[in-house]
Amino acid sequence: MSLRLAIPLLGLLACGASSADAPAKGTGSIRAVLDRDPITGAVFIYDVPQGLAAAEAGMEPGDRLKMIDGVHVDDLDRDDLQQRLRGPAGSKVNLTVVRGDEVFHLEVERQVLERVEKRGRYERIE
Repeated sequence: MSLRLAIPLLGLLACGASSADAPAKGTGSIRAVLDRDPITGAVFIYDVPQGLAAAEAGMEPGDRLKMIDGVHVDDLDRDDLQQRLRGPAGSKVNLTVVRGDEVFHLEVERQVLERVEKRGRYERIE
């Protein structure tokens, strides 16, 4: 994956968190850090912490997220992406991911979001 200027994003990740960005008790997500290409709008997996839902499902940094539950993600804004990735902890979300020439259809069980922590330009919600 080439480095590029990117808008800090979402999924497990939000920019400029406010109390509205704080997860409700029992809310889960895929537990990965996402990034968006500012020119194409493509959404990429930036970081996949080991032992968490995205890693357990086989996602890797550099994977391109194409669909969430059958909905194309490139034109979704941060809030829409976050809303689609989040859900009750233990529920499942279907993701379509592209890695090189391969397409993967993954079912990821959402894990509980525990805290909001800011790291540089990115804000990880764990």
